[in-house]
Amino acid sequence: MKKYLTALAAASLVSALALGASSAAQADVSDGGAGGYGSWQLTGQSPAFSGTVELGGGFPQTTFTAASRTATLQTGASVFLPAGSPPGSKFGSSQGRGYINQRPVRDTLTGPGITTYTFATPTPSSAWGFVLGDIDADKAVVTAQDANGAPVPVADLGFQGVFNYCMPTDPPTTRSCSGDKVDNVWQFDLPTWDPATATLLGSGFGTNKDTIGASGWFMPRVPLSSLTITYTRLTGLPVYQTWFGTVARDISGTVSGCNVSGVAVELKDGSGKRVASTTTDSQGNYAFTNYLALDSYTVTATAAAGCALTGDTDQPVDISLKHATGVNFQQDVAPTPTATPSVSPSPDPTDDPTNDPTDEPTEEPTGTPTKSQTPGPSPATTPATTPATRPTQGSTTPAAGLATTGVAGATPALLVAGGLLAGGLALAGASRRRHKH
Repeated sequence: MKKYLTALAAASLVSALALGASSAAQADVSDGGAGGYGSWQLTGQSPAFSGTVELGGGFPQTTFTAASRTATLQTGASVFLPAGSPPGSKFGSSQGRGYINQRPVRDTLTGPGITTYTFATPTPSSAWGFVLGDIDADKAVVTAQDANGAPVPVADLGFQGVFNYCMPTDPPTTRSCSGDKVDNVWQFDLPTWDPATATLLGSGFGTNKDTIGASGWFMPRVPLSSLTITYTRLTGLPVYQTWFGTVARDISGTVSGCNVSGVAVELKDGSGKRVASTTTDSQGNYAFTNYLALDSYTVTATAAAGCALTGDTDQPVDISLKHATGVNFQQDVAPTPTATPSVSPSPDPTDDPTNDPTDEPTEEPTGTPTKSQTPGPSPATTPATTPATRPTQGSTTPAAGLATTGVAGATPALLVAGGLLAGGLALAGASRRRHKH
C-alpha cells in the first residue's frame, strides 16, 4: 500500500506539473468580439417588439423597442451586404451575419413603424455605423440624441452615401441578388438623402416601386445616447432591413525581464474605464484582439511579484487607423531593501530631569564647606564663646593653631585640612550618586 500511495502521489505531481506547463505555454489573448456586424435578439409580438444588439469590442450594451406590424430576424445567408459594397469596405461582408426585417405598423402614411435604439453609455464618435436597406417604396427618417439627451444635428448623423447591394462591385465580390430586370435590362435603384429633413427616400421604379437592394449607410460623428428610425410606407407592401457594424483592430506586445509569465495587463478606454484584462503567456506575450478602432486607449501592466517595471506602466495606444503592435513593457528584479540599523535616540538633556541642572539644582562644593556639608570642624564657623582677644596657647581653635608654631600648634591645622579633604570627598561621592540616579 505504501508503494502504491507513493506512486500515486508521484503521478499526481507529474500531471499537475504538465497541466501547469500547458497553461503557461498557451498564449493569453483577450478577444473583444468586435468587427463586422452585430448579433440580434428579438422578443415580443405585433405591434410591440423589443430586443438587443450585441456588437462587442467595448461597444455599449444596446437595447431597442420597435412598433411594427412584423419584425423578424434573418440569418444573412441569402441577403447580405457584399464585401465590395461601401459599408463592406469598412465592416466586411455581412454574409452569414444576422439583421432585422421590419414593416410599418400600418401600410399608410399615418401608420409608421418606430424603432428606438438605446445605448447603456454614449457610443463612441467613430468606428461604428448602421445600414438601412431596401429603401425603395418607403422612407426612413433618422433622428438621434447626444450624450446629454439633446437632438443631434443632421450633419453629425454621419450620412455616408447610398448604394445598392445587388450592384456588381469592383473588384467583383459575391452578392446576394442581381437587381431588377426592366425591359430585359438589369437596373439598380438608389434612394436619396434629404439633409433638410434627415430622410432617406426611396425612388424605386415599376408599378409599385418595390425593388431590391436600395440602401443608405451612416457612421455617426458624435456620441449618441439613442437612435430612432421612423419608417413609413409610400406604396406597395415594403419592408426594410437594418444592420449594425463596427470597425475593430488589435493591440499586442511583450513583457520582458523577470517573471514574464502571468503578468497582468489591462486595456482602458478614453474615460479610464477598464475595457478588458488579460495576462501574459509563458513567453511574456499578450494581445487584445477585435476591439473598437479608437485612438484613445491605454494599456497598463502590473509588475509580477519580485519585479519592478522600468519606464511607463501606462502606454497610450491609437488603433483608429491600424493595428498596434510592439506595446511592450520591461521589468527587472526589484531591488532588495537594505536593512537600516535602528538607532536609539540620544536623550535630550532638556527632556531628562536628571541631566538638566535647571530642573534639579545640585550643590557644588565652593571651597568653604558649610556646617551641613562637612562632618569635621569648619573653619568658617566660630563658636559664640570665642573671645575676641588673642587665643591662648592651649586653645584648640583653628585660629589658635595657625597663630602658633611647632608640633603642638600644627596638629589642629592638620585636623582642619583633613576635615576639609574628607568633606570634599563626601560631597563628590554624593554628587556622583545623584547623577547616577
